[in-house]
Amino acid sequence: MNKASFPAKRLLEFINEEASYPRARLMAFAVLSGIANGVLLAIINHGVGLVGEFSASGDIQVFYLSLFVVGLGLFVYTKKYALDHAAMLVEEVLRRVRMRIADKIRHAELTFIESAGYADIFNCLSQDTIQISQSSSVIFAAIQSGIMVVFAMIYIAWLTPQGFVLTVCALLLGGWVFLSKRDGIIRDLNLATKHELLFFNSFNHTLSGFKEVKINRARSQALFRRQDEIAVEVQMLKSRAGMNAVFVMMFSEVFFYILIAVVLFVWPYVEPTDAAVVVKLTASILFIIGPLNLLFGNLPLFIKADVAVSNLRALESKLDTASRSQQVGESPVRAGLQFEVLRLRDVYFEHIDHEGVAQFSVGPISLEIHRGEIVFIVGGNGSGKSTLLKLVSGLYYPLKGSIEINGEDVDSDMYPDYRELYSIIFTDFHLFDRLYGIPDVDESMVRAWLRKMGMITKTKFRDGRFTNINLSTGQRKRLAYISAMLDDKQVYIFDELAADQDPEFRKHFYQALLPELRDMGKTIIAVTHDDRYFGCADRVLKMDEGRLVVGGIE
Repeated sequence: MNKASFPAKRLLEFINEEASYPRARLMAFAVLSGIANGVLLAIINHGVGLVGEFSASGDIQVFYLSLFVVGLGLFVYTKKYALDHAAMLVEEVLRRVRMRIADKIRHAELTFIESAGYADIFNCLSQDTIQISQSSSVIFAAIQSGIMVVFAMIYIAWLTPQGFVLTVCALLLGGWVFLSKRDGIIRDLNLATKHELLFFNSFNHTLSGFKEVKINRARSQALFRRQDEIAVEVQMLKSRAGMNAVFVMMFSEVFFYILIAVVLFVWPYVEPTDAAVVVKLTASILFIIGPLNLLFGNLPLFIKADVAVSNLRALESKLDTASRSQQVGESPVRAGLQFEVLRLRDVYFEHIDHEGVAQFSVGPISLEIHRGEIVFIVGGNGSGKSTLLKLVSGLYYPLKGSIEINGEDVDSDMYPDYRELYSIIFTDFHLFDRLYGIPDVDESMVRAWLRKMGMITKTKFRDGRFTNINLSTGQRKRLAYISAMLDDKQVYIFDELAADQDPEFRKHFYQALLPELRDMGKTIIAVTHDDRYFGCADRVLKMDEGRLVVGGIE
């Protein structure tokens, strides 16, 4: 954050850039609210000086009371309007930004999602947007308070130039104290955000690896100690930022009380001053202490909101950079793309870590698969089978070599349509409770598939969703298979689908389901270790250390 920037600068720029609501009207009402507040101060102060006359003339009393009622009505109406519409505006902005980022994420490449980490993305779209939302009404109330302070200062300058100078000096001193602490607050909040991500990542180990943690006391204690170390660091950073913010707020508040003491007890003796002026100046200072407390007291909130805006912008910038060479948004659908023959020609891919160092490579691989084939892929753990599947299905782009479909090179513009040929069940598959992307679902067909897969007593399909997906791994795979069948794609990729099935269903899968798919004209690519069923495949390919050692083409 630029040292010359003021608190909430990025938040205001963010709202200004993203909002479609008439911002000029909203700012006009905020300004009117501040002016009305300043007018109320002038009416009250002037009325104090005329208390003696009020008892002698009812007209004066009614006149100033009428002015007060009008000023108060204007203040209440304009402030309520500004705060209500500010809240709606900010929520509209957040919805638009959330959905824009969500849209960019769904169009991002798998390599970006794998490298970015879920915690960072979830933190931006949840914690950071919540932080901005909580700051929305406060920032516009602070703007109104700031405008009120400006008009109060104009009134003080009209009332007494010397008192104006004293008050300005107090404001400048408070601002200087804030600037001296601001960079430390921002630094601590940024570090705290990074450590919170570390904590969420660490806690994810507890949830995802709960079984492994539960049976190993030493691992459980070591993981908990690590989480506690991170939590303590977050506590220290946020506490230090909070204490710095409290210091700024308390310093400003105490200094203004000291200023009142100087005005009351020192100034009249240094320079003879009308008592009425002293009283009005004291009342004016007391009047602006509340708005100043709102401004200084919410500085940490504004800084957090600026940090949240920076995080959102950074995530969106990463998405834009990662997608710069790829098409973003809905791509035009190419009608009639049919799978006849797939060729990989010297395809090569590398897994790169965060430091840009290649960790594992696959290829060069040359391969040919024809429509209606059943192809099995075998190989040890880490041999590159899953990476090959992601290359074949278009989830990864080859760094070298080319992929051809029906003799035509698959370029970046063609990839969205090329991916539509496939339905995939990976080992780490995600099971959706609804059949997204399948319009007009025939519930009787779903029930028939549930019955065929032995799932009719485990879950039902009602109101467009499966009633129960909290099933065993094998049962969840069967449900994923049903969803894949209803997708009705041309090529099916199964990554060890039969691994968690009982022997009877495993036999049924290889000897009945796969041949049935082939008879329907589908192509099947399956990773398997079930050597007793290798005879069910037309070909068996073998991967070893990232290379296709059996079944490739020259």
